Amino acid sequence: MSGSRIQAGGLIHNNHVAMIGMMDIPSHPGVGATLFSAMSDQGINVELIVHLIDLEERDHIVLCVDREDLSQALTVAERIRGEVGGKAITSDPEVALVSLFGPDFREQRGVAHQMCQALGDHGINIRGISTSLSTITCMIRADRLDEAIRALRDAFSLA
Repeated sequence: MSGSRIQAGGLIHNNHVAMIGMMDIPSHPGVGATLFSAMSDQGINVELIVHLIDLEERDHIVLCVDREDLSQALTVAERIRGEVGGKAITSDPEVALVSLFGPDFREQRGVAHQMCQALGDHGINIRGISTSLSTITCMIRADRLDEAIRALRDAFSLA
């Protein structure tokens, strides 16, 4: 990769996750609370959340859970979909999460660009992105995880 490499604290990954999407939900307060409370009540840990509101004021929530919890999580999601008026549930049992963490990314420009560029240059499609003050996580196909790790190690200077 050309150009300077951005310093990152490290790289973590999880290739034992599954994705669930609750799509096309009428946007109103409390949808997330209803869904995540129901997951928690069943002992299901939600490892990644991506939420957006589209141009028609409809919510789309994508989340990742441990692959072993997928069946139970789908049952919960389908029940909640009916309660909140969502149109569809989607799922993929074969996704992985790859994350770069700190130092404080607020102080560094270009982290997301360089991560997306490195994955894109290797033909790895990002299915979801979530960020915090010190971490950026991409959801990808599980069968591309090893290649994603190599690409990110080449693209970043890891501590």
